[in-house]
Amino acid sequence: MPNRFPARFFIVSLTALSLAVTTLTPTHAGSVMDLLPGGGSSKGYLGIDFSERQPGYGENVSIISSNLPSTPSTTPSTYLCSSISDANCSKGSFVRAQLILPPCATANQLMCIEGLSLGTSATDMEPAVLDHEVKSLTTPEDVALSLPRGGGPSLWKSPKLANKSGNFTYGVIARVVYVQNRGGVGAAGKSNAPLTLTSMTLSVVPVSQKSGKYYPLESYEEVNAAGSTSYGVRPTGRDYDDLSNCAWVESGLCAQYEDFADNTRVALTMRMGAELTGWLYGRMSEVDVKVDPIDAKNNRIKIEALPVNAPGAFGYIKKSELINNPTIDARVRLGSGTFGYNQMMQSEGSQVGSYDPVGNFEDFAAFEPILKTKSGYRAQWVVSAGASANGYQATSGNSCFDEKTQVLGIVTTNAMVYSPSAPEFKDGALNYKVAGLHLMDDGKTLTRGSYDLAIRSSVARCVYGFSNAPFRASVSVINADGSEQIIGTETVREDAKREWLFLSARNFTFSTPTIRVKLTQEKQAVVAKAPAKKVVTTTLTCLKGKIVRKVTAISPKCPAGFTKK
Repeated sequence: MPNRFPARFFIVSLTALSLAVTTLTPTHAGSVMDLLPGGGSSKGYLGIDFSERQPGYGENVSIISSNLPSTPSTTPSTYLCSSISDANCSKGSFVRAQLILPPCATANQLMCIEGLSLGTSATDMEPAVLDHEVKSLTTPEDVALSLPRGGGPSLWKSPKLANKSGNFTYGVIARVVYVQNRGGVGAAGKSNAPLTLTSMTLSVVPVSQKSGKYYPLESYEEVNAAGSTSYGVRPTGRDYDDLSNCAWVESGLCAQYEDFADNTRVALTMRMGAELTGWLYGRMSEVDVKVDPIDAKNNRIKIEALPVNAPGAFGYIKKSELINNPTIDARVRLGSGTFGYNQMMQSEGSQVGSYDPVGNFEDFAAFEPILKTKSGYRAQWVVSAGASANGYQATSGNSCFDEKTQVLGIVTTNAMVYSPSAPEFKDGALNYKVAGLHLMDDGKTLTRGSYDLAIRSSVARCVYGFSNAPFRASVSVINADGSEQIIGTETVREDAKREWLFLSARNFTFSTPTIRVKLTQEKQAVVAKAPAKKVVTTTLTCLKGKIVRKVTAISPKCPAGFTKK
């Protein structure tokens, strides 16, 4: 099971529909508040939004901050840093650098986007053209600490493939997060402590450029009544148009999230450090991957796949009824904390709590009785590595998955809930758990799942202890009660160089099935050797004057000048 940091439960209330709403941009049109009984004007409800959302404009920025944990006599604070060497970073002991990787500007640049291609099949992919890197919040490179430059999202134009809005424009948002534990504050902290790359998310999003009252962004600090410092991101102008569906904003423009056209295939090529390339997970299907070393510390990674429709879920309950639903109540308390829970209960308005689904099987199990599939979801093309948004950390108890210098595998699915970890090797098979609602939004149609696993052949052989001889693979779907589903499609293939093994399963149903991959290899036959025939030899004694020489062979002969005795 994946490790998890403290739960995160985002609240949107009727009285706080400000910048915080941008952290809850759903992957369908409209506000989650509209899904409550009575819509945005309802009172007394708690909504549960269980979806893998698309980040709002305030998140797709590069920003460095420093955190000062709370003590018995002080409140926690977070400070903004103009760079990792900024004096403000010394006010906290834990530094976090969220960077949006820019397009590659030179042949030697690293940690950047090398290219984007789109097509309707693997044989007609055509490169998109970089339009521009968005002018947004940026951070400088720090060569001494190996921290790359943080830029903005980038806009690309396809020469022939329009998205569903009819526009040929696509955004690439490559987000990485570094952390630095300085171990102390001020002079007691180690400003040169090593940086650790903890997470990565690569996403390609169809967009349309909407003109209006939109402004560049700025970051700001504020101090609350308790003396705690925090920061935020906001437009520089105050009279602005609706921001809820903006992937980013710049002067006079909002890049609105759109949907992929049917049968769109996407290929993204990145130059990435090898620190965080072990195991990847995300939303896509029919995955193909290629990894080429650039040098000892960096790789060129190309991921090609179809986007997938990944439905989310929404449910609600009257706050007054939480006391009668102890399982739901306990999860809400855990996610929001004592202060947040009490504040929510004391407010007469309605609120919505947002849960990220990656690895979140426990919350899903608690809320499943009140959840229903949301309609109108957009397709997604996203792949991640490292810690998920809600704090789940990929883990593996198998040493074959410990290699950190190359991509070992990618697991992708349209399941509502899925694990960020590599499949678990148990009972002779690679097991991967997913979860979702049994029915679609109409309450009648079965939800159909997709699962793709791309794994290095060498890793698969390591797990099973196989030789380099060919092997066979099978995919099955096991229900929670142990019964096996009959699935519509199962595919298995190994690439020509036998570097990657690709497996997939389609059309399975939910709620909590396990996808099981089993590999088999025939034992190499041992060819019995015929017993060696006994060799009969003869020895001759040969003379040359006083020199005596003995020659042993099957048919011995005396050397020249010697005579047989």
